[in-house]
Amino acid sequence: MINFKPKAYFTDLDGTLLDLPKTKEKISQKNLNILKEKNDNGIPFIIATGRYASDFVLDLAKKTNSPYVICQNGGLVVDTNGEVLIKHEIEKDTVIKIVDALKEKKLFFIFNSGNTIYGSSAKLKLFRPWIKKMVQKNYDEMPKITKLTKIITFGTSKKNVKKLAQELQDQFKNISLYIVSKGYAIEINDINASKGRGIEFVSKLLNIDPKEAIHFGDSGNDTSSIPYVGAFVAMKNSLKNIKSQATWIAGSYKKSGVYEAVRKIENLKQ
Repeated sequence: MINFKPKAYFTDLDGTLLDLPKTKEKISQKNLNILKEKNDNGIPFIIATGRYASDFVLDLAKKTNSPYVICQNGGLVVDTNGEVLIKHEIEKDTVIKIVDALKEKKLFFIFNSGNTIYGSSAKLKLFRPWIKKMVQKNYDEMPKITKLTKIITFGTSKKNVKKLAQELQDQFKNISLYIVSKGYAIEINDINASKGRGIEFVSKLLNIDPKEAIHFGDSGNDTSSIPYVGAFVAMKNSLKNIKSQATWIAGSYKKSGVYEAVRKIENLKQ
């Protein structure tokens, strides 16, 4: 259980803070208010997401008076104006080799959490409905490859995803990767990029000890916070292997799960 009074909070977005994913707002007023309340009262509540520093993410930080945002699983840390404070990119040669391996396996991939998905034309037609909301391009329509902060890949079974993750980890020593999306996708970052390292970096900017902070999350990339924070709180909707690593398990992310978790933690420490 959590045995300290938090000096700061960090939170994932999808499957954690964004409790109304099917609505325009994506987030409940209670969750929005708890972040703003804490930030306004000198207890930083910082977003740590796999997403890019999009208008939506930056707007959320501004609405809650959160001074910094950890994006791309720590590959990018920005302030609320989108100014880059630190960036960790996967080397170009490594990107080329990884992309070649993914193309060989006919997998889908997205660069830097963008809105374009690359894949073989035959498979693009077969895949999930949400892909229709994205720009779909064939492999031969890919731009010239450069350094990237993040690659996400998917399009096969859980078993094959696990196997591929191990193959990539064995082949490339300069990347960090996490299995996400309930076991169906892999997020790939530079070795120096993780939510945990992002939390460490932001904690220094805030002049706080991360061991006095709590991180809320539901996915593999959230477990990288464990060596750095005082407590990792997994949402009830997390996979078993994520919950088994948590200090404490909160309720489901739905119905203001983060708000409810913070209130419970505060009541325990009163």
